[in-house]
Amino acid sequence: MSSAQDQETIPITLNGKPNRIRPGMKVSDLLLKWKIRPELVTVEINETILQKLDYETTEIKDGDRVEFVFYMGGGAFTQLKRRGSIHEQ
Repeated sequence: MSSAQDQETIPITLNGKPNRIRPGMKVSDLLLKWKIRPELVTVEINETILQKLDYETTEIKDGDRVEFVFYMGGGAFTQLKRRGSIHEQ
């Protein structure tokens, strides 16, 4: 049985975990919700990397797979790190 919240939200996968967001949410809205600064993250939707300029206009759709990719310094090399659990906020 669906709850009222399920009817007001759409399902997405966020960093490999099921999540629900409100319809019409833009990438910039999702970053704001999780208190993530856009300059510190690269966003992928369905394995396509978004340009930062598109965060304000790209709407997340029902069933999208969203990944936040963070850049971490380490020694002489820069490493990509996917945030393991967005629920750790």
